[in-house]
Amino acid sequence: MPHTILEYTADVADQPDLQVFWERLHRFLAEAAPCRLQDIKSRAYRCDDYRMAGGEPSLAFVHLTIQVMEGRDAETLARVGQGALDLLREAYPLTLARREADLTVEIRHMRKDSYFKATSVKAP
Repeated sequence: MPHTILEYTADVADQPDLQVFWERLHRFLAEAAPCRLQDIKSRAYRCDDYRMAGGEPSLAFVHLTIQVMEGRDAETLARVGQGALDLLREAYPLTLARREADLTVEIRHMRKDSYFKATSVKAP
């Protein structure tokens, strides 16, 4: 049931096809997390208003938050985090090569007692 949230500054050098990125990320998460592919949800937000460090205009970032249900061990979380960072590196090579940029991944736990879900019935 991971949720992924991609945030990136408006001035990153790459404009990856996010559908392709998510396809790769979802398949990776389904295996590495592990979880059901149909439960993964992703979205992206471009940041037009942001500040990094002292406000230098040359700085950029791409940050991926992965929210997972609590209960996964540290080894699994490390594998998920490093694998997701590797996918970000592949998706944003020009940003790393041409700008001062940070690519980061953060994994957050969602508590089972505070996550609620309703699923629709599939049409025939």
